[in-house]
Amino acid sequence: MKKVWLSVLSVILCFSLMIPAAVPAFAETAEAPETDSTVENLPAIDIDGILGSLEGPADELGDMFESLSSTSIKTIFMNTLAKVVNTLSNALITVLGKGINLFIPKTPALNSYADFNLDEYGNFYEGMDEFLDKPAVGARWSLGYAQESILPDDFGTVPYTMGGYGLMAETTETFDGLWVRTIVLDDGSGRGKVAFCVLDAIGIANADVRLIRAAVADFAEANNIVSINVSVTHTHSGIDLQGVWDNTVGNVLNNITLGALGLTDLQSGVDRKFLQTIIDQTAKSIKDATADMKTGELTLAKMDIGADYLRDRTYPDNYDGNMYRLEFTPDKAGATPTIIATFGVHPENSGFGHTVISADFIPYTEEVLNAAGYNFIFIQGAVGTITYDRQYSNDGLDLTRYEEAVRYGWEIGYFLLGMELTEEECEALNFELGDFLGVAEYEGQENYTVWYEGWTPVEEEVVKPMLNIKHMQYVIEVSNVLLDIIGKSGITDYFFLYDDATGKYYEVTECGYMELGDSLNILISPGEHYGEILKGGKGLENFEYDSYRDMFGENTIIFDLANDAIGYIEPDPEFVMAGMKYDEKDDEFDTDTWCLISFGEHTASTVAGKFVELVDSVR
Repeated sequence: MKKVWLSVLSVILCFSLMIPAAVPAFAETAEAPETDSTVENLPAIDIDGILGSLEGPADELGDMFESLSSTSIKTIFMNTLAKVVNTLSNALITVLGKGINLFIPKTPALNSYADFNLDEYGNFYEGMDEFLDKPAVGARWSLGYAQESILPDDFGTVPYTMGGYGLMAETTETFDGLWVRTIVLDDGSGRGKVAFCVLDAIGIANADVRLIRAAVADFAEANNIVSINVSVTHTHSGIDLQGVWDNTVGNVLNNITLGALGLTDLQSGVDRKFLQTIIDQTAKSIKDATADMKTGELTLAKMDIGADYLRDRTYPDNYDGNMYRLEFTPDKAGATPTIIATFGVHPENSGFGHTVISADFIPYTEEVLNAAGYNFIFIQGAVGTITYDRQYSNDGLDLTRYEEAVRYGWEIGYFLLGMELTEEECEALNFELGDFLGVAEYEGQENYTVWYEGWTPVEEEVVKPMLNIKHMQYVIEVSNVLLDIIGKSGITDYFFLYDDATGKYYEVTECGYMELGDSLNILISPGEHYGEILKGGKGLENFEYDSYRDMFGENTIIFDLANDAIGYIEPDPEFVMAGMKYDEKDDEFDTDTWCLISFGEHTASTVAGKFVELVDSVR
């Protein structure tokens, strides 16, 4: 019950965020992955006493109450209390935000909603006109891979602002590096190639994705590339690519004063040199991956790692704990195979306690796979509020947060390589690759867990050479007053629209739907999905749509944060910007403040509705 006070603290935090000096609320709420959010030494409300007074009249209500235990009554009460607090919190934040917004002048960053024509908005790729139900005659997969550094040339001598946790934190140091990894995929049907580019960054605006597409437009047309997707690993220790961490206060004050009057240029927090590096290197990676394409076989395997290596910060802990591995093996002898891995997780550990650039655990997973002779690309999954649980990869060792990320990355690398192997084969693999986790040194030490001990292999299936993909662009309302203020001030690269007639704000975003054989249906999403929207069950009650898997099949997964970064996507009935949820299993309240970074309370129904519309258009 003590966690009720956290909702109060969250609302107070919101008030501080709703002033120009705190516009960086767009930065994700910082919570350490394994920090216990229980607030100690605060007065507790005597819920049991209150419930006791409610149970007295139960005898007078007859048999109806005989079936209700005190626990069930308590659960109803607690959920109702949370709903009331959340409703009041949303209303209060909205009212205060709208009041503040009245005093902030519009800047030239806002575009006219009435004059905007979506069909004329450039650099959008629709995908394929025709969907196949079986592979084309003689079809064969082709895949090309490329990787480029996205650190600016002057990094190390010129400081850059980190994007993730911590405001206006500059650094010239890096633990590892930042990269763009790209694959170009083709099923041999002649309908076109598909590119997936993944940046080591926290997020990228759709408007900047379109700049990357513009840089390769001629090449794409000449090489029949019909879909170009740019997503992020979502590392919280990269360089700010969204513009809300860099000189935030100065940029906001400039834009709503001199900038609004046209007396000076608007100042974006997106470093233009860094953005140009992103554009140039991503474009190069698309060209190089296309040139690298080879025919081969694609296989799929999945393993549940959720029980020990992932955790959800938000009740009801309903998420997809599977790690999916797509492995491409070229026909050409000696050619390098490629592993495509996807699962939902926040790569954020290096962002705590360090002001040093890092791609978090991703390059260390890659280190293990490279040692085994593989190319590697990680595509963010249905990430929601999922972070990684470090208990087993920490192995009881005394580590910094960065060192924890390293060991987690190594262990994930072994998992990807050993999915279909026996325990004995995993043990041999461990030592063949160099024993990254130190089994020989630490085995038997207290709290040390050997990664392959008790290993159970999973099955691998061949993916039929059939790739179907279609995209939709659309305008989505931004009803979160905090993001309205950010859009109005013009410190980001989001393409905001403003409707003078209604006073509403909008942004242009997009979604996609892809099928890989009959093995996977993939929803290409612009935000961060709560797991229940994918899986159904607890947390999806009273939402107007069924779960994605109920609608599109049990083999449906999500690529989140692709081609945009619209924030969290929480079911409409549960949406709260700063509030709480009652965890009946642990009999406590969890804070739920993630949707401070969300386009608003109807984001989930809008996104789900567009997916339904898109899939219905091709299926």
